[in-house]
Amino acid sequence: MKIVLVDDDQDLRGALAQILERSGHEVRTAACGAEAIREVQNWHPEVVVCDMIMPQSEGFEVLRSVRKAAPSVAFIMMSGATGDLQDQLRVAPLLGADAVLRKPFDPTDLLSLIDTDQSAQQPAAFADCRA
Repeated sequence: MKIVLVDDDQDLRGALAQILERSGHEVRTAACGAEAIREVQNWHPEVVVCDMIMPQSEGFEVLRSVRKAAPSVAFIMMSGATGDLQDQLRVAPLLGADAVLRKPFDPTDLLSLIDTDQSAQQPAAFADCRA
């Protein structure tokens, strides 16, 4: 499955990309929303996994752009936000995210969401995974 992974944390982005690739997925990474949107438009992934809070553009901006450009792409929003910002993750499904992951999470939770999407051949059902 083709996956675009978006996170401004280079170490996390690299680690998750390795896990996804070892599981047989093709992965392209992006450090910001603008890069992610270009990848979606040019590469046509089946899944986007996106951090909620990033400098320059937030995950919600990426979500809106992906839903407009490629509505059938499954979208998983992830965040390590705390406090009031943590509550914003709950809004993601209302804006079109298919699933949410709270950081830190077990990578098997991410793989499970992606595998669920792959077997259903449609966006994954809403899930709220916590480590």
